[in-house]
Amino acid sequence: MSLVSHLKISEKVSVHAESFRLLQNSLGDAASQDVIERAIVEVAERIGSIEQSLLLSDLEHLRKTARGLAAISQQLGLLALARVAQDAVSCVDKPDINALHAVTHRLVRVGDASLAAAIDGAALPM
Repeated sequence: MSLVSHLKISEKVSVHAESFRLLQNSLGDAASQDVIERAIVEVAERIGSIEQSLLLSDLEHLRKTARGLAAISQQLGLLALARVAQDAVSCVDKPDINALHAVTHRLVRVGDASLAAAIDGAALPM
């Protein structure tokens, strides 16, 4: 008899709060809130675009989108997501398609957790 184990994969992420504070100090409360909200939407759209690019085997678009995602994530203080997005770029550059599939799935998990953390952080008074 063989046993099947179900692995619960979760990613621990956090938002670098100083990034939020820098935006607020430079733009003010209302403008920084608007910028953060638009950036969160942009991050979500880029994650979806990366998934779609992988399904279509459009590696150049995936690479470009992942590079942009890494930059936006870094600015927002979503450092774990920025690292995983950069890992996706590295997989395209090698090229290592098997690793790219694994990293893209991780990017989605980290992205979901990061977006939740960013939304929670954006809702807090700065």
